[in-house]
Amino acid sequence: MEMSIQEHNQRKSQSYKLLLWFAMISMVMMFAGLTSAYVVSSSRADWLTDFKMPSAFFISTLVIILSSLTFYLAKKAIKSNNRQITSQWLLATLVLSSIFVVLQFVGFGQIIDSGYFFTGSESTITTSFLYIVTILHMAHLFGGLIALLVII
Repeated sequence: MEMSIQEHNQRKSQSYKLLLWFAMISMVMMFAGLTSAYVVSSSRADWLTDFKMPSAFFISTLVIILSSLTFYLAKKAIKSNNRQITSQWLLATLVLSSIFVVLQFVGFGQIIDSGYFFTGSESTITTSFLYIVTILHMAHLFGGLIALLVII
């Protein structure tokens, strides 16, 4: 029994949706686990209580929130069938996401300049945990950037 092109495309679309749901649930579980690990680890005796987050991380948080807004505006524009505005908002999202990544590395530099290290004998549980969370988040963001480039 042969499948029509329409049936094939419909099945393919359903497969992609299932994969997307699987990926989203996996990411939620991963970040929930990391949040749980943070709560548990922050009560350890060797957890740094005097550690200050670098200013670049606070700025990057604002930048990533802005990129979420531009992505929402792109989604709204595509629903209005306005491809030019959609492309502009998606490009803005791409630029803001790239700025976010740069600010993460600036933040890493600020932490190292403060005398804290992420790995090795001079590292602490606090900085190592921050390093893991940030690297995993950037890997997640990298996947989103690839998808965004494909869409653009």
